[in-house]
Amino acid sequence: MRPENNLAALAAIFWLSSGVISALAGESLDEWLDRAADPVLSRREREFASRQVLMLADDSASIIVSALAERDPGKRLRRQAAARLLGELALPEAEAPLIEAFFAEDPILSETAGAALAKLYSRLDPANLSRLLSQDKPIAAGFPPPPGSGLDDWLSLSLAGSGSTERFRAVVMRAIAVKYARTGGLDQRLLPQVLACLSNGGTELRIWSVQAAALSGEAAAAEKIVTLLYYETHPGLLIQALRFLAESRLAAYLPAAERQAAHADPLVAIEALAALAALGYGGAVFPPGPGARSIAGYIHHPSTPVRRRAIELLGLSRNPAAIEYLEAALFDRVGANRAAAVRALAKIGFAGLAGSLSPLLRDGRPEVRTEAAIALAGMGVVGVTARVLEDLAGESPPFRRAAARSLGAMGDARAIPALLEALEDQDLELACLAAESLGEMAGKELGANLFARLVSRGNPVLADAIRLALRKIYQDDPGDSPGAWGSWARRNRLSGGSP
Repeated sequence: MRPENNLAALAAIFWLSSGVISALAGESLDEWLDRAADPVLSRREREFASRQVLMLADDSASIIVSALAERDPGKRLRRQAAARLLGELALPEAEAPLIEAFFAEDPILSETAGAALAKLYSRLDPANLSRLLSQDKPIAAGFPPPPGSGLDDWLSLSLAGSGSTERFRAVVMRAIAVKYARTGGLDQRLLPQVLACLSNGGTELRIWSVQAAALSGEAAAAEKIVTLLYYETHPGLLIQALRFLAESRLAAYLPAAERQAAHADPLVAIEALAALAALGYGGAVFPPGPGARSIAGYIHHPSTPVRRRAIELLGLSRNPAAIEYLEAALFDRVGANRAAAVRALAKIGFAGLAGSLSPLLRDGRPEVRTEAAIALAGMGVVGVTARVLEDLAGESPPFRRAAARSLGAMGDARAIPALLEALEDQDLELACLAAESLGEMAGKELGANLFARLVSRGNPVLADAIRLALRKIYQDDPGDSPGAWGSWARRNRLSGGSP
């Protein structure tokens, strides 16, 4: 190894082991929490700040809990950030303030706190979940507060207003659905309560009850869900029941799906057609005759979500007969629908589609260009990488970022020099996307080059993205403790490379 490379290696290792991971090192958890809630910062900078909060939370979790309990209206965004982070941490001591935030007037805070509570309660055992479901008022003590924390005061909170108990029980049912979706099967001790809520609860509680009951695998639960199709009127519940029917393929209930295929709400009708298709009725996907309802017939529906669902279902059919309908959807006026049509066509995988997809490399929406580039590269079409590199070298930030994102998924090594150059770009989002793409496509031969850029990066957000890329390339996570990356560099014989 050349002497100057030895010096570079020592400098890199010293820099990393000293704990100077970023120019912002030494900021407190409270300051990182402010950054996580700062609307002036970019999404990626807020996400980075959130990760710093989570890293520091073991020693200072009380700061996040206190931030959630702040009453100052000017701290609204900070409270929302605190609720979101407490959902990631699932801290027992956050239970009571999360309940209070759930019943706050701020709808975003309420939804965020509800999601956080569901994550927290998903750690409870069936007995405690059962107890929370059976309470007649929305006061919870799923986790006892730490002695002397003062949180027991929250547990005497009296919450007024009709429907508050129902809303809280919906959060508990959401926790049950989340918990058992991970483990693959509902605990049978909870099934009677879940079915009772499915019959007698409010709409939100019943929707989560359908999802929980569907995990049980029990015939009684299946029957309870699909019989909703005979008497229920709420579209959300009907959609959940129809999706369950499509997954479970209970042929005896085909007449119920046929009935809902004529529903006035097009989102219900299209889910009914999807269920009919899953049950083997071919006429549900493509029109069997003039005027007949079919999934393909919704491709031109006035509603954007309905058209998108039709596109998704046609792609899932993987039927070549869907190609003509999906090619028509490539001209949808909504960019997200055009992108969905490209993904759907890629699922069918017909090589002759290149002529239809190639013009979309110049579509006016970046997400469409991304999907088209990935699909065409997967088909082996020549010249796609060159076209995407033109976007990367262009002047439009959205298209440059889309190009950086596409190149990682395409996996063409010819893009590596341009992506390395993009690491130096002033557009932080673009530089981070370039790092992520290099992590997806690069081999260990690029490790030294990326490591050198990690050492020289002053921006902590970009450094974080480069570390993630190195973890993917080496399939190794040295951690974030001081000195970890220096030790990792020595193990992998990295000298810092050339900047």
